[in-house]
Amino acid sequence: MPEAATKILVVDDEPRNVKILQIQLQARGYDVLTAGDGAEALQIISNELPDLILLDINMPKVDGFEVVEKVRANQKTEFIPIVMITALRDTQENRIKAVEAGADDFIEKPFNSFEVLARIKSLLRIKHYHDTLEKHNARLETELQMARSVQEIIIPQNGTQDIAGFHIASYCYPALAVGGDFFDIWEIDENRIGVIISDVMGHGAAAALVTVFIKTVLSEYQEHIKDDPAQLLQILNTRFSDIISSRIFMFATAFCGIFNQAKKQLICANAGHPSPFLQHGTQSECELVTNKQTGNGLGIRKESVYENCYYPFDDSSRIFLYTDGVYEVKNVKGEEFTVEQLQKVVSTAQHKTPEKLIQSVSNAIAEFNSAAPNEDDLTLIAIQR
Repeated sequence: MPEAATKILVVDDEPRNVKILQIQLQARGYDVLTAGDGAEALQIISNELPDLILLDINMPKVDGFEVVEKVRANQKTEFIPIVMITALRDTQENRIKAVEAGADDFIEKPFNSFEVLARIKSLLRIKHYHDTLEKHNARLETELQMARSVQEIIIPQNGTQDIAGFHIASYCYPALAVGGDFFDIWEIDENRIGVIISDVMGHGAAAALVTVFIKTVLSEYQEHIKDDPAQLLQILNTRFSDIISSRIFMFATAFCGIFNQAKKQLICANAGHPSPFLQHGTQSECELVTNKQTGNGLGIRKESVYENCYYPFDDSSRIFLYTDGVYEVKNVKGEEFTVEQLQKVVSTAQHKTPEKLIQSVSNAIAEFNSAAPNEDDLTLIAIQR
């Protein structure tokens, strides 16, 4: 950090001490601010934001301990290095109190110029590293929020929608600003809709970029494949293997379904994704939507084969899709929510609307993990006629 750009605040009620430090610091090119007591120091700190503070402990009006506490309590000033100026008469108890308040270092009167300057340089170097990191973090946060805005464009908004006679509720919540969970729902014709849910390995920016790739390939082919979700997964796997997995180790799970209300049928294929739950009428148990041959996740093997399976899906049917971040949620004991608990929640909510079902699952997860931040992305989708 250039010394000429550095502000140091010297706070002491003895003018002679202030003058000595001011001369020494200005000789090294530092910009020196001065205050005669704690109250004046707090005002200067508020207006000038110094890079370091040299602070006497014993002062009238507001002492050094109170100044340190107020500086540390303010988000704008909490990381300013503070060096306490102590006298020989200051007790060990005062030093401990200063450290507890948030002081970074001490110098004793009378001052040793070389020692003072060495300690100041060391703390300023740390402050410079911290400030640089803060700027990088702020820039990263801005970029992540921009990426989040882009991802929100390609993923349907949380909430409900009605498409071709089907009522759909969805909830997608990334662990970070952006995530690796992806889903899409599209109308094929007045009787059919297509649905895909996918979970890219990991989470964060890298996984989010892969969801954009999946959306791009899906947009290219989804309108042409009207009754063959296995073929759509085959295309996705081939493109994934050629473009992504051939260069970096990444893969994604995916489940794709075509819902046909004219035939009262669900055609689906699975690429290593957790099996959805299917309910019919008033039955309390959920049927697992499984495939005789569940293919590998996208990008694991280019030669993977995917198979269509057929299920009845009439006016009384409902399906619940999810990503593994739902049942891998952990509580304070490190226990997982589990697929069995998820299935139980879905089963007991058989008479609820899709949006109420989503809310029931969300509430159960929040209660299980005491509303702690999730370690993985989380996506829930409920569909019924």
